[in-house]
Amino acid sequence: MRSVAITGVSGYIGTRLLERLDGLEAVERVVGIDLRPPALAPAKLRFYQQDILQPFGPILRENRVDAAVHLVYVLLPSHDEARVRAIDVGGTQSFLDACREAGVGHILYLSSHSVYGAHPDNPIPLTEESPARPLPGFQYSKYKGITEGMFLDFARSNPQVCLTILRACVVMGPAADNSVTKALFKPAILGVSGFNPPMQFLHEDDLVELMVTVLLRRVPGIFNAAGSGSVPYYELARLSGKRLIALPSALLSFIMGLTWRLRLQEESPPAGLEFIKHPVVLSTEKAERELGFKFRYSSREALAAFLAARARAA
Repeated sequence: MRSVAITGVSGYIGTRLLERLDGLEAVERVVGIDLRPPALAPAKLRFYQQDILQPFGPILRENRVDAAVHLVYVLLPSHDEARVRAIDVGGTQSFLDACREAGVGHILYLSSHSVYGAHPDNPIPLTEESPARPLPGFQYSKYKGITEGMFLDFARSNPQVCLTILRACVVMGPAADNSVTKALFKPAILGVSGFNPPMQFLHEDDLVELMVTVLLRRVPGIFNAAGSGSVPYYELARLSGKRLIALPSALLSFIMGLTWRLRLQEESPPAGLEFIKHPVVLSTEKAERELGFKFRYSSREALAAFLAARARAA
């Protein structure tokens, strides 16, 4: 693994991965692709400022990229779903086309626990053999399911390529920025009466180390990624010092649907409520067994790292 490409290199995880790869002797070059320059500019970085939808196969080829990591994805729901689909699905196709053109031997895709969907009959825990059942009404889950399928189809058509997919739960850490952290900055947290699902969190350091592990060892397959244990949803509110407002499911769904359609809020359509009603708890036994990987931080510790950083910044 001499040359590694990262799409979305300037993002939260991309920046952390860039920093980690720069310190590895096995890596001679990191090819970064993003619309904005990264905060870091290590000597090993070759940065290309461009849209993910623009062809970049020649960039990978001229840099002799051995492994490519795809991190470009729209994290939050949007009223402009055409744009979301263009970036998520179109960007994935652009990435796969570039890898095919450049003959990249190893592809790493950061997927999500949301591909399992939030369903009342979800087993606890979910293994990698559990069926992917993304929620069609929730963009993040829906497009993670579609794009995972694209990567799997690519691997079947290109058996010489090693494909690794990491299904990560919500990532936490000092600089975390996602739907959960945004909710924790609000005066109160919404809940659904009668539902108190376990929430899992993954520390950013564990995620980056897992990514480096599979890149160095060139391991194919799908692996869940999560901190041990969980935090009940109601306790999440307590630990963050927020008031919890729990409303009946039907009422809250009506309010969320109406305000979403009228564009009075951009937090989530009503389908997003399923993730605070039903458990999506991952088993990490496969990663521990096949990779010998040990997650250092529990879900509670990952959450605490974010809350401590927020308290210091206040």
